[in-house]
Amino acid sequence: MAVEDHAGKPVGVGYANPHSLIAVRLLCGPGEEVGPKLITDRIFRARALRERLCPGREAYRAVYSESDLLPGLVVDRYGTWLSVQVTTAGMERLLPVVLDGLREAYRPDGIVLRNDSKLRELEGLPLTKRVVEGDYKGAVAVDISGIRFMVDMMEGQKTGFFLDQVDNYHMLDQIAKGSEMLDMFCHTGAWALYAAKAGAASVTGVDSSASALKAAAENARANGFDGGLEGGVSFIEGDAFDALKRLDSAGRKFDVVVVDPPAFIKNRSKIAEGLKGYRDVNVRAMRVVKPGGYLVSCSCSHHLEREAFRDMLRSAASGAVRTARLIEMRSQSKDHPALLGAPETEYLKCALVQVL
Repeated sequence: MAVEDHAGKPVGVGYANPHSLIAVRLLCGPGEEVGPKLITDRIFRARALRERLCPGREAYRAVYSESDLLPGLVVDRYGTWLSVQVTTAGMERLLPVVLDGLREAYRPDGIVLRNDSKLRELEGLPLTKRVVEGDYKGAVAVDISGIRFMVDMMEGQKTGFFLDQVDNYHMLDQIAKGSEMLDMFCHTGAWALYAAKAGAASVTGVDSSASALKAAAENARANGFDGGLEGGVSFIEGDAFDALKRLDSAGRKFDVVVVDPPAFIKNRSKIAEGLKGYRDVNVRAMRVVKPGGYLVSCSCSHHLEREAFRDMLRSAASGAVRTARLIEMRSQSKDHPALLGAPETEYLKCALVQVL
């Protein structure tokens, strides 16, 4: 449909869904035609940007929705496989054209459709997962910044891996050597394994998911980190809040603590409740950091603004009765570029804090 501003001036062409809270999603400017050429050209342009920013990487976000001018489409590359997620009814209608464009741009061995995001329900779309093409035999081995991970595109979180943190893992290169490190909400072990690679003396990961911890242990073994350190890499099943409380009660302290939880704020009505959750877990985390040690604290809730996140960290330091200083504030990796006109596309907050 053609879109005009309040004065009747053409803005562009987009698609609308009466079931969606977003009135119209623009696809192109005035006079442009929505079709195979436009979609394919944008897929190729998105690939060119990643090849420039992330040279040599086997895994990256190949298409990031509005940021690549393809609203409602997310594509992650894992080696020779693509994981595709469509979250809007308009993009669902364009899916055959999208798949043709991806085949032309990447010549993949296989494509998985991960259409199980709850966002699809808001658009009146079913939740599905299926292999579009290729012989998918299970998790795919992928090198991600020097560590080999088994990525399960059918059952793993998001589209298989948390690619948005890849650039941030390298903060550990400067602080993890020789340290005792605690990785809360460790999932399949990425922060833990990058700490081990950076020379940590011992690493402990905690998560409530038994299946994620099984994958984490397998990733550790595959990279030689299941006993190669003085203290080794170990994973513990448990609730993060309870685990931190027990560690604090026992007087246990760590040089580096990572807190990378799932989104505590799912919608705007949950901001106050979610902020309390973030503050509580960061208070407990700061209490188990050795004086002069480091906290890496993250939030992937796009409803939580950066300044509110910083305010939460200040409040957490007060609650923990610790002095803290912000060393670095980061966002998502470069393959997740933020569109300035759509602030929701810059959602990840990752703070490196020294706790005194």
